[in-house]
Amino acid sequence: MKKIFFLIFIFIFTNSSYAKERFIPIELWLGIPSTGSNELKFYEVNNKQHGGKLKVSGPIDWKNKVTGKTIKVYERKRGSKVQLFTITNNGQCLGRVWDSRKRKRGVVVAIDNGCKFPLGNWKEGETRDFFSAYNWPKKKSGGSSTSKRTGMKKTLTIKKLGDEKECLTFRWQLTVIGGKRSGKIIDDNDYTYCPNKGFTKLVSRK
Repeated sequence: MKKIFFLIFIFIFTNSSYAKERFIPIELWLGIPSTGSNELKFYEVNNKQHGGKLKVSGPIDWKNKVTGKTIKVYERKRGSKVQLFTITNNGQCLGRVWDSRKRKRGVVVAIDNGCKFPLGNWKEGETRDFFSAYNWPKKKSGGSSTSKRTGMKKTLTIKKLGDEKECLTFRWQLTVIGGKRSGKIIDDNDYTYCPNKGFTKLVSRK
């Protein structure tokens, strides 16, 4: 009899540990009230988050210079830094498609399959990998123009799933793919987003 109760306990515990799952809505990233719909839509927004440091607005139309296609994006500003986001990876993420910050290669032209925020159905403790390509501007080389694409792996892990009232916390890691630094993690952060507030907290591990 004790063995039967023990097996029942293990069964219940094992299933309950994996049972916490939810649909993460885009409204959480936008900092607006949830509609309760399990559908990803481009809602109108114009607000400030993170103590007024971030401004989120949109959606607006943006033309991807690599594909030539015009898509809907949200604009997020922090000081002079501007980033554009859209729904990516078949609704699993909200990802960057453009970033105003200048690197050694210049300002990125477009980002393919970016992933910065989890969307849709996720479980607490779940980890997913996403692979992005960064398209850099053309440069003169020996009289001809060349462009470069670099690969990045984005790893998202749900640390605290949250719900309609509690905040979501996830870990985001950025790993280089290819070249001398391949396999090197260059960003490792915990992000917290709260209902009706959007982005509230960043904890950097690097």
